[in-house]
Amino acid sequence: MDELEFIYWDNINNVTLIVNFTIAVAMFACLRFFLGYISHFDTAKELASANKPAFGISLAGAIIAVSIVLAGAIYGEPVFTVKDSVIAVGVYGILGILFMVITRLIFDRFALPGVSVAQELEKHNTAAGVIDAGNMIATSIVIYTVMIWVSDNSLRGVTDVVSGFLVSQVLLTLYMHIRLRCFAKCNDELTFDDQLKQGNVALALRFSGKRIGIAFAIAAASNLMVYEMYDSSILLAYWAGVAVVVMVAFSIIARIAQKLILVGIEVDKQVVHQANIAVGAVQCAVYVAMGILLVQLMG
Repeated sequence: MDELEFIYWDNINNVTLIVNFTIAVAMFACLRFFLGYISHFDTAKELASANKPAFGISLAGAIIAVSIVLAGAIYGEPVFTVKDSVIAVGVYGILGILFMVITRLIFDRFALPGVSVAQELEKHNTAAGVIDAGNMIATSIVIYTVMIWVSDNSLRGVTDVVSGFLVSQVLLTLYMHIRLRCFAKCNDELTFDDQLKQGNVALALRFSGKRIGIAFAIAAASNLMVYEMYDSSILLAYWAGVAVVVMVAFSIIARIAQKLILVGIEVDKQVVHQANIAVGAVQCAVYVAMGILLVQLMG
């Protein structure tokens, strides 16, 4: 038996894959300098500072986020020509980078107006780097979901992807405000803003895990409906409504899971008052894990 018969090889598709991979790597290289430019950083100096990881963490989150967006652009059947593939990956890649910039602005001005994440990054605040990375990864998960849901490379498809991004930002921002109110209610003498400014990495990890988990919940809601280009506006509205219900269900499930895993530990005391990174990291992992499982269960 010829072992090669188990290997699929198509020269045209492989050329497309190589071109797409090259575009992706080029975008990652540009991303470092682009983020440095908008953040007013000397990227080489920031990355070479071993005791100042904030920008590096933020950049790492951006790289992961853009790769998730690019995965959404090349998901499914290969585009028939190299030219079409380059256009699709290039357009969605650039759009993904712009989404990362926009989501940072929305986060600073609307989701967390009391703190400027950009300014905290300039102060080398590691907690800000974690928050920034979590926010971009959460946004990319929803963008990826919308891209594979829309599965259309026309101008209308791009418009629907942009609309889905805006809907997701509204949902993520609303969830943020709810969490901030809950935090203020449970911690009378403390505010989330102050904790972030003081560099509480444990709290930043927990928050980022929740945000990514909520993004998975929003993504899971799309599994309950089929995309139809001519009714996309109505579908996006239904998707938002279903997403709210799934977000509530996720919050309940994730809370139960983290209580079972961290039984016997005063979680809020450890994370908020003692800045215990170990506990914050476990909470982050639990929220992300529950989000992943929810997507698979609803798929």
